[in-house]
Amino acid sequence: RIIRDNSQRLERLVTDVLQLSRRDRVAGERIHLNGWLTGFLEEFVANESVPPDRVVIETMRDAWVRFDREHLRQVLWNLLRNAVRHSRQEAGSVRIVLRGFGDQVELSVIDNGPGVAPDNRGQLFEPFFTTDSKGTGLGLYLARELCAANRAALEYVGDMPGAHFRIVCKEARAA
Repeated sequence: RIIRDNSQRLERLVTDVLQLSRRDRVAGERIHLNGWLTGFLEEFVANESVPPDRVVIETMRDAWVRFDREHLRQVLWNLLRNAVRHSRQEAGSVRIVLRGFGDQVELSVIDNGPGVAPDNRGQLFEPFFTTDSKGTGLGLYLARELCAANRAALEYVGDMPGAHFRIVCKEARAA
């Protein structure tokens, strides 16, 4: 079991490092988020064995972003996996919130868990920083790099109980 667990961890590490080398290959396209998020969430809960009511989507209006589809999928997958792991295991404990303001769109992943310890906030996006003994420490680093490659920003927002990660897309439009 120990060998298998460590082999899987090394495989994740190699995969993450390979993704870093591909971040410059951006195939940005216009993605309408309302429909895309629904399909993405269905895939996520099925593959991660998460009860469908654990994650909810909240949208104020329709919006689109210009983003590489696979990059956006990878960033949100990482943020959701972390949120599900650290949230209370109950219905609605993780929220994907979509807000639009003219030519800027914000996509947030918010959970109701303990949040990020103040001592760790400065290191969140550093490569190889992890608080999970089975983690590689590349997930948030890679997510931020992929966002930057798509002219977006990923940030931690310490404005509420739980964790709140926000993607701010400037090549976007709220309808």
